[in-house]
Amino acid sequence: MPCENPAVTGRRLGAIGVLLLPVLLMTGLGIGTGYALSRSINVPKVSELATYRPDIVTEIRGTDGSIIARFAIERRFLLERHQIPGIMVKAVLAAEDARFYEHGGIDVIRIGGAALRDLASRSLAQGASTVTQQLARSVFLSPEKSFARKINEVFLTIEIEKQYSKDQILTMYLNEVYFGHGNYGVEAASRSLFGHPALELTLPEAALLAGLIQRPEAYSPIRNPELARSRRNFVLRRMAEEKLISEEERRAAAEQPITLHRAARESNVGPYFCEEIRQYLEKAYGEKGLYRHGLRVDSTLDPKIQLWAEEALRWGLRRHERRIGAFRKPRNLVAEGIDPDRYRDPDWTEIPEKDPLPPEIPAVVQAVTKSGVELRVANRKVTVPLSGTRWLRTESVSKALTRGDLVLVETITSDDGKQELIISQEPEVEGAVIIIENGSGAVRALTGGYDFGKSKFDRAVQALRQVGSAFKPIVYLTALEEGFTPADTVLDAPISIRIDPTKPPWQPQNYSRKFSGILTYQDALEHSVNVPAVRVDLLVGTRRVIETARRLGIRQNLLAYPSLALGSFEVTPMEMAAVYSVFANQGLYYTPRLIDRVFDSEGALLEENPPEAREATNASTAYVMLSMLRGVTQRGTAASAAKLKLALAGKTGTTNDFTDAWFVGTSPRYTMAVWVGHDTKKNLGPKSTGGETALPIWLRIMKKMKDANIIKESDDFDVPQGVVFVPVDLRTGYRATASCGKVVTMAFVNGTQPTDFCGDRPHSVSTLPHYLQKAVYSPKRGEPAGAEIELPAPQGAPAAAPTPAAASGAPAKKTG
Repeated sequence: MPCENPAVTGRRLGAIGVLLLPVLLMTGLGIGTGYALSRSINVPKVSELATYRPDIVTEIRGTDGSIIARFAIERRFLLERHQIPGIMVKAVLAAEDARFYEHGGIDVIRIGGAALRDLASRSLAQGASTVTQQLARSVFLSPEKSFARKINEVFLTIEIEKQYSKDQILTMYLNEVYFGHGNYGVEAASRSLFGHPALELTLPEAALLAGLIQRPEAYSPIRNPELARSRRNFVLRRMAEEKLISEEERRAAAEQPITLHRAARESNVGPYFCEEIRQYLEKAYGEKGLYRHGLRVDSTLDPKIQLWAEEALRWGLRRHERRIGAFRKPRNLVAEGIDPDRYRDPDWTEIPEKDPLPPEIPAVVQAVTKSGVELRVANRKVTVPLSGTRWLRTESVSKALTRGDLVLVETITSDDGKQELIISQEPEVEGAVIIIENGSGAVRALTGGYDFGKSKFDRAVQALRQVGSAFKPIVYLTALEEGFTPADTVLDAPISIRIDPTKPPWQPQNYSRKFSGILTYQDALEHSVNVPAVRVDLLVGTRRVIETARRLGIRQNLLAYPSLALGSFEVTPMEMAAVYSVFANQGLYYTPRLIDRVFDSEGALLEENPPEAREATNASTAYVMLSMLRGVTQRGTAASAAKLKLALAGKTGTTNDFTDAWFVGTSPRYTMAVWVGHDTKKNLGPKSTGGETALPIWLRIMKKMKDANIIKESDDFDVPQGVVFVPVDLRTGYRATASCGKVVTMAFVNGTQPTDFCGDRPHSVSTLPHYLQKAVYSPKRGEPAGAEIELPAPQGAPAAAPTPAAASGAPAKKTG
């Protein structure tokens, strides 16, 4: 073969290379592009939409079916397609995707226009996303603007359109999309802004919501009403252009003002109660279960009773500070550089002149005159007469109050039924109320403080406080279980108890600082006399008293010091309410509970909490104790309860130095504990006894319940078999005769009632001084003799025990 000229061969190879170069370049470009696309495209399984559940709200319901609280990261309520009104669909499609029912998920016409504008501006600012694309992005992708995300979005959109109908896509979209202010989905937005479900949306309302989707915060009718109206009217024009509404309908809707009826703030009822449930749900079902899975909780809370409890506690705490004259200099707006005439308080709403003021509301002092204090409350001007400032205890009101002071104005009702305005203040003192239904353990009301917004510490459940004389019924119940009776007697005389020989003895004192000699158990309990309670505790044994407390539901660590009889150890209001409910329940203890049932979002039952009862003491003994406590509310330290003319039983409690005030009491249906005190050990003020401080709150709630016919005068405690009633002389404990001074009917376990009748000798002894009565007093078997007693230290006793702390001779506990 002839050899070719090397030059010719080179030219041919060069020509071939030139011809193949575009192919090679295109191949390389294709490989590179394919590789880049393979790295960019990461399409999730669209089939997951079938089981996808967006985050929905957990709801807590009260006993009346009302929603008392909602918990969610995204506030959302899922709708079915038939629950979405046609006018809302039209508004959304006009604003977001007019060709929704025509394209296959990608609107090529809109994309082309948007792409040209993006190229012109060299940005990705223009949006042409369809409803399906927005759904794909919201559920599966991040909101970032990039070409990679766009590619993924296209593939997802096509797959969604293949697997789901247009109505399914639209329903998912309207349940998913964000409308601002924490509202996800059209139902949440409608309820939040207009106060009604989406099915009731009007044309202007639907257009307003559809306009929010593009920029929910910017077009918010709350923040930017004018911008929101302009955007709404744009949507109305688009609806008319698309022939979805007539021009007349557009014009009429555009002329309408934006009218909002915003939903009430969540958890207005029972915030402390709802927080207890929230913590339980988070522990039991996890954070996702609580905030994302839409649990439905049937609680035990009665919203009516809860509101009365909240109102009464707030009233009682303010009343207490007025009673002791604890006025504090208020915040002054002028000193802060704020014009008092322009100030707007967050709690203010416009109040028509003819309407009464709320029971308590912030007010700005305008001036102090000879006739009173002139105030501004929102748009109203009011005057508090000087009689409404007496509690300030100042020589001149103008020295206590000045222009710009921010105070509370409170409306109170006097004994004669007249309403008057007074200057008030938010209290520093705190309190708690808990109400338990006796026959089920259901907590019907719980409030753990004056203001949940300022302090979320739940004093009803979490606060451990000394209970004072409210603990005494546990001592006397122990004695009843040992066979003693209300008519048995105990010596009220000085006693000295030494536990540690290196320290001074403990010498308990009575609140009156006096001694009465021989008293019946009934009389000693009714008037909350301290020394007899300590002697009864020593008689039955402090360890035995602790065992009784455990059976009654007290879980705290109690040590066998004799001061336990006077409530020296700490318990919670919840525990004390449960204890007293046993007396009304014929000895049955019901575990307090806040939840009846928990359901998932589909209505499947997850949890049910029926009442749990166990016997804490026998029925007849429990009733005798209850009868003794009825004497407290009829003749004793809580005698003011008798004016309600209801079957009531209870006990006051006041601790040393007036740091804690209690009243725990029961009716045939409900048991309620009220505690008042500071979060740290601090004196409540002079004579701040349980009867003066806590009992008025308790009575105010009971009266509300009576007025609402929840508690009736005809209601009475059931009497168990084996209980008899005998008239007894209250002071001596003998069966009553015509010559007895104070006769009361006492309850006894049959066979334990007194048989000896009262005579002249017992009466004459009762008139002697206590030190002379001592000579004729007969100690019970096992009762320590003498005035000086030595006891061993309890096992596990701390270095600083309650008994030595009171060794100065001051009472370990005072009672009220």
